[in-house]
Amino acid sequence: MGAYAMIGLIEFLEEIERNHQTVTIERAEVERLVMRYGSKVRNIGKRDREDTGTIEVPMGLIIRAVERLGDRTLAEALEQLKGTEQRDSTSHAAEDLIGILAELYLENFQSRVERFQESEDPEEVVYLRRQISRELFGS
Repeated sequence: MGAYAMIGLIEFLEEIERNHQTVTIERAEVERLVMRYGSKVRNIGKRDREDTGTIEVPMGLIIRAVERLGDRTLAEALEQLKGTEQRDSTSHAAEDLIGILAELYLENFQSRVERFQESEDPEEVVYLRRQISRELFGS
């Protein structure tokens, strides 16, 4: 099998979460998606507070959203996001993906706030306060 160790899905997702890997959507793409799918697009990740118009979406959330969609729907969503499928299609896969991402992003933020409120570990409180503050007010 070589030098690479096999890891399970959960370990893979935990690694992504630990390393805070994100996908950055550039301003032009954000605006294109907003025009096509509405303002909910702006809620799928952390908006840049320096007004560049980019959005950072945690990879872990993308993976969870894709898992919820399933393979067939993901293929439809991809075609719609690329703009190769007509907007009046009966499939709403891209809108579903965006909705799921927005929902997961909100759940993730709420989870951090709850951990902050319940934590008795001073180091964790400081860490979470910084994370939440950065999320709300920028770097």
